Amino acid sequence: MKKLLFIFSLIGCHASLFGQSSILYIGTFSERGSEGIYVFEFDQETADAHQIQTLDHLESPSYLCLHPSGKFLYSGNRASVVEGEKWGSLSAFKIENDGKIQHVNDASGLDEGTCYISTDHSGQQVYVANYAGGSMASYQLEADGSIGPLIASYDLQKQNGPVAHAHAAVPSPDNRFLYVPDLGNDEVTVYRIRTKADKLKKSVKRSLFVEKGNGPRHFIFHPNGKWAFVAEELSSSVLSVAYRKSGRLQEIDRESTLPDNYQEKNKVADIHIHPSGRWLYVSNRGHNSLAIYEVDADSGMLKTVGHQSTLGDWPRGFMITPNGKFLLVANRRTDNIAIFEIDAASGQLNDTGKQIKIPAPVCLKMRP
Repeated sequence: MKKLLFIFSLIGCHASLFGQSSILYIGTFSERGSEGIYVFEFDQETADAHQIQTLDHLESPSYLCLHPSGKFLYSGNRASVVEGEKWGSLSAFKIENDGKIQHVNDASGLDEGTCYISTDHSGQQVYVANYAGGSMASYQLEADGSIGPLIASYDLQKQNGPVAHAHAAVPSPDNRFLYVPDLGNDEVTVYRIRTKADKLKKSVKRSLFVEKGNGPRHFIFHPNGKWAFVAEELSSSVLSVAYRKSGRLQEIDRESTLPDNYQEKNKVADIHIHPSGRWLYVSNRGHNSLAIYEVDADSGMLKTVGHQSTLGDWPRGFMITPNGKFLLVANRRTDNIAIFEIDAASGQLNDTGKQIKIPAPVCLKMRP
C-alpha cells in the first residue's frame, strides 16, 4: 500500500510540474551531433521543458508541421529518402497519446532543397516547397495520416522565371487558395485549392509582386482573416497586405525589420503573430533579433515597437505558445532555444532565463 501511495505521489508531482503540459516538436539541421527531430514536454504556464524523445533516422528534418487534427506530424527533410537521389523529402509520423511520434511513411520532395511543409485546413493535402529547385508539390493525405498519391507538382522556374526559389506554402483561412512565396522572382504565387478534384490550379491574375530584390520568404495570415504579412528576406522588411475573397492581395504597409542605425548584413527568417492579433514578430539573422510590431486593429498598418536580442546567433525559426504567454526562438549557430515571456500589454519580450540546448535547432511546433 505504501509503495502504491509513493508511486501515486510521483505521478502527482509530475502532473504539478507540467500542469499545462503541451508537446514541443523541434526540427534541426544535421550538424554538431543533432539527433533529428526532438520531442519535449513543455509547460505553457512555467516554461519548464523536459525531453521525451529523439528520432534520428532522418537527415536535416528542418521544417515541421502538425496535421489539423493534432494526430499527425510531418517533416520536410533536406535529404532524400531514396539512396543516391539529391532531392529533398517529406515524412509522416503518428502522434501517440503521450506526444511521442512513430514513423509512418515517406515521399520524395521531387526537387532539391525542401525547406517548408504544410497542410491544408481540411487535412486532406500536404504541401512542400523546394528552395534550391524552385518548385512545390502537393500530396494527398490518407485517413491514417500517411502520405498518399501525388496531386500536383509545379516548377516555378518555368512558371515565374529561372531564379525561382519557393520558400513556403500557406493556405488561406477559407482553404480556397494556396500562397507560395517565390524569393527569387519577388512574387507570391497563388494556387486555387481544389480538395475534391485532388489538384491545384495556378491563379496567374492573383499573384502578388513585391518590390524587386526584396525576396519574399514566409507568409502568415492575421487571426481575423482579413490581412496577411510577408517576411521579405533580402530587404529586411515586412509587408502587410489585405486579403480579398477573390484571393487577391493588396499592399497596405511595409516596414523595416532593423533599427535605423544598423548597417551590417542581415537576412529575415521567420514571422509569427500573437494569438490576440495585436503583436507581430519577425526574426533577423545577422542582427540576431526579433523585430516587434503593433498591428493597427482597424487598418492592418504596422508600428515598430522595438527589437529584442535572441540571445544567440542566427535565429531561424520561432514560435508563440498557443496560450500567447511565451515566445521560443531557435538560434541555429549557437545550439540554443531562448524562451521569452510576452508582455500582453506592450508586446515586449522578457527573458525567462530558461533555455533548451540542442544542436542546430531551426523549427518549432507545439501541440496543445
